[in-house]
Amino acid sequence: MSRLRRPAKPLVALIAFGALALALSGCVYFKPNSLQVSQPGGIGPARVHFVLCTEPTPECKPNKDSDQVQYLLGIAVPPGSTPPQTLTATPVGGGSSIVFTRNDEVGKEFESASPSLQAFLSQEGETPEEKEEIEEARQILGGPFPPSGLQGVGYLSEVVQETEGATIEWSIDGDFGLPLPADGSAYAGPFATGVAFGIRGIAPDAQANRPVHCARFDGSAQPEDSALCGGTNQQKQVGTSDLRIAAPAKSTGVFVGGKVPVSFGLSFASTAPAAPAIVYTATSTLKGAKATAAANGKVTVTVPKNAKPGTYEVTLTGTAQVPNGASSSAVAKIKVTKPKLKLGGVKLNKSNGTATLSVKVPGAGTLTATGKGIVKAKKKAKKAKSLKLTIKSKGKTKAQLEELGKAKVKAKISFKPTSGISVKKSKSITLKQS
Repeated sequence: MSRLRRPAKPLVALIAFGALALALSGCVYFKPNSLQVSQPGGIGPARVHFVLCTEPTPECKPNKDSDQVQYLLGIAVPPGSTPPQTLTATPVGGGSSIVFTRNDEVGKEFESASPSLQAFLSQEGETPEEKEEIEEARQILGGPFPPSGLQGVGYLSEVVQETEGATIEWSIDGDFGLPLPADGSAYAGPFATGVAFGIRGIAPDAQANRPVHCARFDGSAQPEDSALCGGTNQQKQVGTSDLRIAAPAKSTGVFVGGKVPVSFGLSFASTAPAAPAIVYTATSTLKGAKATAAANGKVTVTVPKNAKPGTYEVTLTGTAQVPNGASSSAVAKIKVTKPKLKLGGVKLNKSNGTATLSVKVPGAGTLTATGKGIVKAKKKAKKAKSLKLTIKSKGKTKAQLEELGKAKVKAKISFKPTSGISVKKSKSITLKQS
């Protein structure tokens, strides 16, 4: 980074900090105007991109130092964003990468040190040279961190061996998940960000695993191994699109061989200049099942006639129609069962020679009784309930009943669900008439 050629009077007390002296002597720093933010998947995470380089003034120039250091990053994002655990600074044109690991202590220290830094930078020099020094410090150290309305996320690098005379720049890309509003709806955006940079030296008495302390710019005594933590160097924002899919809370029941709608909740919001089109697809863990998705979030599942009863998953996925489009999905469950009939008691009516058979059906559908010598009986149900079928004789069976006062029949009971395979049972009944 740029060297302050001669400390202005407001800086004199601060030059005593080892961290500040290190930072102002020449090292790696944020490259001016390199910050970009995008949403490459059309929906999903926002990508924060920026560049680090040796002596950015504004182009990368040879490093003036040969020290062991650690770099600190502060990245400001909307509250609730999901940060990556690591960031990798990849050298442009070859060289060694630098891995940054998320560190909550770094984020808190950037924020805690920011007020004193901004108070310090608000001073005015007394001479033109002092004014120039202060202005250069403002450009290097930046504005408040995090910017208003954003939250800071901190990262600490591995130990880096700087090489005097090396000219390198590193590209960093971090994908940050969009915030999830409290009601579970889609995040409307835009996604705003800002980047702050810091540095601290490594020495036998200042190891990489020591606590992080950012130097305060208030004239108070500071630990010699303090880090210099700058403010926000640059801010950017981008309009985003977000899709959230919610699965129904309970499993949906369906009979073997049936067809069932599974309704997912959809929430879409966008502040992007052009919101991406979304294509919906559906799958199921039930072998042989057909799952068809509609744009309103309804998935229709057709269950094979040979399906085994059990609980299976149904996944609805929405994918943005852009190159390498991102997806959002949710998983619901269906419970596949075979329809079952429960035959109840028989009540005889001897005055007219009929019988009433109680049958408990498992859902909506049609219940039918047929058989040799009996009149076909039919009842419909809109839900699971008990139905009563009247068993009435006909033909020779009726003549026998009238002559002998009794006749034995075998009723074949069939239930055809509104959707699903039929189930059958039989019941022998002796009709009596007196």
